[in-house]
Amino acid sequence: MVKYLRLLREKLQFIYERENNVKEILSFVYDKPWIIIVVMTILFYISVGRLVYQQYKRKKAFKTIKTMRNNNELSKVYLRIDNGYGDFYDVAVSVDGETWHKALFSEEVVTPSILLPPGQYEVRFSVRSRSGVLAYHSKKGVFYTEVTVEPFIDTTIVFDNDTLASWQEEYKEENSNG
Repeated sequence: MVKYLRLLREKLQFIYERENNVKEILSFVYDKPWIIIVVMTILFYISVGRLVYQQYKRKKAFKTIKTMRNNNELSKVYLRIDNGYGDFYDVAVSVDGETWHKALFSEEVVTPSILLPPGQYEVRFSVRSRSGVLAYHSKKGVFYTEVTVEPFIDTTIVFDNDTLASWQEEYKEENSNG
């Protein structure tokens, strides 16, 4: 019983000390209200500086990507679905199979493609597919495929909607003139 009373006394002492600390802080702020404005201003400028730094890094990365694309250092890997309709989503690329990075898509809307420098990659993706021209679609799990990207040569990842297999093919530009 005495043990519990000591514990209760210690907790009450802690609460009392805490109340005194809060009272001291409140009285300090009450005596010098300009402190709040100074602290908020400092925090504001820190957050603005952080945003400017992030924007600088983002612009630098996009400029590098644009330069690489204009110099044809990046090859396109097109994405195609056989035996159905649909689209790829959650596309990620890995060099070692452990560290995954979101794929960088080109600006093409009709024929989606991802931009990659030459090398050997593992591509992870999911598919939203339809068997025909219907509003209903099904989401199909996570798939993996190996891709070898050659310099200046575009290639295609093909996903078969029936067998759920995927493979790499040479890119053949389809002629839309008939």
